[in-house]
Amino acid sequence: MSETSLPSIYSFKDYKKYLQKWIEAHPMKGRGILSAMAKALRTQTSFLSQVISGELNFSSEQALDLAAYLKLSESETDYLLLMVAYARAGSANLRARLKKQVETAKELGMKERVKSDITHVLSEQDQQIYYSAWYYSVIHIAATLPSLRNAKTIALRLGLSISLVENVLEFLLAKDLVRKDKDGQITFGNSRLHLEWNSPMQVRNHSNYRMLTMNSVDNGIKLEDLHYSSVVSLANEDYQNIRDTISHMIRDARLKIRESEPAEELVCFAVDFFRIGKLD
Repeated sequence: MSETSLPSIYSFKDYKKYLQKWIEAHPMKGRGILSAMAKALRTQTSFLSQVISGELNFSSEQALDLAAYLKLSESETDYLLLMVAYARAGSANLRARLKKQVETAKELGMKERVKSDITHVLSEQDQQIYYSAWYYSVIHIAATLPSLRNAKTIALRLGLSISLVENVLEFLLAKDLVRKDKDGQITFGNSRLHLEWNSPMQVRNHSNYRMLTMNSVDNGIKLEDLHYSSVVSLANEDYQNIRDTISHMIRDARLKIRESEPAEELVCFAVDFFRIGKLD
């Protein structure tokens, strides 16, 4: 089974619900999984059933063995151990403290799941240039399209001057983000870049793509385009659930994008879902 088809542990605050979904994701709803899991944890299948569906909990040692069986990463293992500790907490004060830790770890974990593979890191000075305007990243990704292989075709497609595109390509070539083949045509260089969620460049990065969105809307909404904006009120639990659903959608879309061949379309992918106003 592909690991990408399994649920992310960061979608859950309750490790039992995670295990239920993990088992259900397997063929025949996980028939035989409990026996294999019990063997890995050196315990009885009946005990596992009582943990997953009942009031019993794993020990920290059992949770560590479980993480190895589930092939979790180091950070995912820490998160599982934290969820187990939270479920086992005996006092209200300890539960409240661990709950905050679980929520924080979940937030960070969800952000990591959205992150793409990083093969190239720009210096702080280069980041300030790359994220200074929307056309740097767009021209960078435009190099993946066979129809956009030189400054002229890129300029025509994006409605930019050839001199501007040439200046941007000069920067991208110097940073190995794009390359030139033997015929002098522009080709894609290093993989897509990623900014940490707390990077000071995020303000410019998000602003750039929202500017692209407004340009698209101003030029007339096309039938095949998707633009949705709304302000709503909802329960905090529903906010958390919807945000998690959107995070999964983004992750699945990025996997699809990564494997999509041949490159034929240049698309802006921007999603917003956030609380409005000051929070205590």
